[in-house]
Amino acid sequence: MSTERIFNIFVYFVEGTATEYGVRHHQFDGSDSEKIDLLLSKIDQDHSIARRFRLSRSFTPEEWLAVYRYGQPLQYFEEAFVHFRARPAPMYCITPIVDGLPKVDKQIGSGPYRGDAVTHQEGWGNMPDYLVEYTSEKGFRFTDLIHDDYFKAIRTLFNAKLYVSCSKLLMSCVDTLAFVEHGDSSGNFARWVTAYVDLEPLGISADELWEFRNSVLHMTNLSSRKVIAGKVSPIMPFVGGGAFTMPLAASSAPKPFDLFGLIMAVGNAIGKWGDKFNSDRDKLLKFIERYDTTISDSRVGRLSTANPDVPLQ
Repeated sequence: MSTERIFNIFVYFVEGTATEYGVRHHQFDGSDSEKIDLLLSKIDQDHSIARRFRLSRSFTPEEWLAVYRYGQPLQYFEEAFVHFRARPAPMYCITPIVDGLPKVDKQIGSGPYRGDAVTHQEGWGNMPDYLVEYTSEKGFRFTDLIHDDYFKAIRTLFNAKLYVSCSKLLMSCVDTLAFVEHGDSSGNFARWVTAYVDLEPLGISADELWEFRNSVLHMTNLSSRKVIAGKVSPIMPFVGGGAFTMPLAASSAPKPFDLFGLIMAVGNAIGKWGDKFNSDRDKLLKFIERYDTTISDSRVGRLSTANPDVPLQ
């Protein structure tokens, strides 16, 4: 045991956004667990009188949780640690203050906040944490994650000749990637496709693919509202070797596109897109924040109480 300067750190959220943090230090002689207990006991009195500093960027609560998930929150407090002449690897406790009140759902330490601590559901067990499963010494294996969460099932459906279901899941996959990139915003699907997917060899546009997505996901047909209104040409998938041509009875007949070619084009786009995540920390944090809200076969399956050996009749 030794006397050292230990730190209560507070991240202040005001109306859903944090732009400041506060630090209050104490001198204490005790074990590490006793130091943490002291810091926790001082939260109520410390948060209102802590020395305040500006964060280098603003955070929502979800963005701040992504920082914990990634595991490097201390870099945002360097100015305070220099000011208080903290030793390397100081003992500290971080607490969010939401509209003036301390909010602690779970004591999660310094991060990374991963594994069972994140996924455990009382009475149900644990799910795999993709940040554990797909992080290695070389970084985050983004394309492997998307392959396992989506393309395994897409390939299975295609090989089983379930082409409509395959098309639906492919469109859902692009929906997810567009959401991760742009959030829940209007036009995110077409923006992601335009930026990353080479549609020129397929002879279709991002707008046409968006209308195909709307019709096939919602109604399992080829007639979205814009197609019916004549604003966008209808398209439909085909499967077969070589170019596909056929006489069209009317100008409103659906334009065919190669489903296998689209699967490959989206796969290539995912590879290009994923290259950015290990080189752009903020982009990876945004991915973690948004992908944490999604589900997958592997993550949901671990919580299922159904007997996996009993087939659906």
